[in-house]
Amino acid sequence: MRDFFALGAAERDYYWEMPATARKTKKPRPVAPRYSVAEWYGKDITGMTPEERKSCGTLAAMQIKAATGAATKAPVCPFLSTLIPNAKCHKRGGVCSIRKYAQGEHGIGVAVEGDKIVTTCPSRFIQDIEEGKSVFVWVSEKMLDIANPTIVKETPFLRKLSEAAVAVTELEVKDDDQGDDEEHKAGRIDWIVVNPHTMTATDLQWAAVETQALYFSGGKMIVEFDAYAKDPSPVLFPLGKRRPDYRSSGPKRLSPQLDVKVPVLVSWGKKVAVVIDRFFYENMSRLDEAYSGSNEKAKRDNSTVVWFIVDYGEDMKLKAHAVRYTTLESSRKALNATEPLAKSNFTDNLKAVIGNAAKANKAFKVS
Repeated sequence: MRDFFALGAAERDYYWEMPATARKTKKPRPVAPRYSVAEWYGKDITGMTPEERKSCGTLAAMQIKAATGAATKAPVCPFLSTLIPNAKCHKRGGVCSIRKYAQGEHGIGVAVEGDKIVTTCPSRFIQDIEEGKSVFVWVSEKMLDIANPTIVKETPFLRKLSEAAVAVTELEVKDDDQGDDEEHKAGRIDWIVVNPHTMTATDLQWAAVETQALYFSGGKMIVEFDAYAKDPSPVLFPLGKRRPDYRSSGPKRLSPQLDVKVPVLVSWGKKVAVVIDRFFYENMSRLDEAYSGSNEKAKRDNSTVVWFIVDYGEDMKLKAHAVRYTTLESSRKALNATEPLAKSNFTDNLKAVIGNAAKANKAFKVS
């Protein structure tokens, strides 16, 4: 803004005639950081070339608009392919994880330092948490006391009551490319870690593993895909407003899964391991452990649900963060991440709504 005393007489008179609110030059509000792609088809988007981002945007937009699953042109998933050779990305749009970006100059997106990466594809968890040690080895060491487990993918666990007469042999695991016989399945266990040394024993030693990524709500990613597909570009400030949707992923999806699976597996003498990232964990309430002592085996023996929390390093690689040995009830409470108001607070709020004339659309009198 020009110096007031440098203005001419006519300009100074005009200045004083302006409304007070117009005399000050308002600075534009900074745009709040927004979530967008962190890893795309297994690669850190900030480390891609502009041409690679354009290529990913073109493929992702095609997949979404075609309303198909993993297109034949999808690249190999660097995570799932460590177990299944040449396994391709099966997630439409190819977004492995998301993160926050601040608005830089000229529409550039600048990754917000220190903010948590949010896992959006469960296959993303299939990565070494340290050199030569996968998350499944970590789970197996804690749950089965071995470091070389056999891993089984998507094992049928439930069947519809209407199909009760179906032989158990018809519920065998099928290859992905053969499709699933949904008539005979009502649920599956994501992964099972098995102690191969007990294959001939009376009681096969194994533990169930559930991997839970996060959904997001808000603006659709297609707007980002189209923007990158248009021209080679640097990382863009997100066009859409979106946020990780913890409630859809935790209380609404994972909690019912545990309610169904844990009681049955406990009756079989088995436990459930749940793999989540640190963002998910920090949105939960406190996880009370099943045993207060420091003996880890005692904690495991007294638990029914064991939580394995991973985090992202600065190099975008996973690392072990924590293990929590809990019960189903403790897990339910932590996933719900809410607690009731005090009765007095609830009553005060209720009275305030009833006594507020501006709340006529919420409080009604009936005859």
